[in-house]
Amino acid sequence: MGLLDNLERGIEKAVRGAFSGRGGSVGPVEIATAVRRHMDRESSTAANGAALVPNLYKIRLSELDFGEAKKYGTALAEELCEEIIRHAESQGYTLLGPVKTTFVKNTELKRGQMSIETQTDRGTDPKAPAAAPSRPRRQAPAAPARSATASLEYQGNTYPLDGSTTVVGRSSTADITISDTGISRQHLELSMRSSGWIARDLGSTNGSYVDGQELRSAETALHDGAVITMGNARMRFRLG
Repeated sequence: MGLLDNLERGIEKAVRGAFSGRGGSVGPVEIATAVRRHMDRESSTAANGAALVPNLYKIRLSELDFGEAKKYGTALAEELCEEIIRHAESQGYTLLGPVKTTFVKNTELKRGQMSIETQTDRGTDPKAPAAAPSRPRRQAPAAPARSATASLEYQGNTYPLDGSTTVVGRSSTADITISDTGISRQHLELSMRSSGWIARDLGSTNGSYVDGQELRSAETALHDGAVITMGNARMRFRLG
């Protein structure tokens, strides 16, 4: 059980407590339930059979409920993003871009009322440079990368691939953790085979790309300098 998982539960507990004991108000449970229902209602089927859902959510709250939510900073929005990703993964939905939630005050709403507005934004084009990607939580080691068989370069840091298999994802249990709502908890696996290094998507919500080509169910061979894109994160694979 990782530190980040404990922190997430602590944030959720604090936010839930902030809304408890206030009859008629809108709390995290009500908001999450409404968002899940909205996702189910707004899902559409693409030509390839994928079930698509919006990735941008604007929640309008009454002045009083908005004031309560605002006291706790970004914790509620971050927890709601996590819930949207969890629901998408459990229902087999595809999010076409990183998830973002915002809260807006609406003076026309009464306490306990809310409305949800959604939008789909594909976000960063996998073939284009990523805009403001999140920094990985694992710090780069002091040893130079050339001593490793293979490594990943990301935001000026170098991450040696020490074992035969490395998992990259948003979870603190991943070998390389990247804080990005467009990345699944266990997103991508890099493995050393007799023929060389390969990349395999682990059933992520938003997919993985190597040199602009989306990874499907098949494994993809990696070459020195290959560009790997996940969510807003864009990294380069290095050999030697």
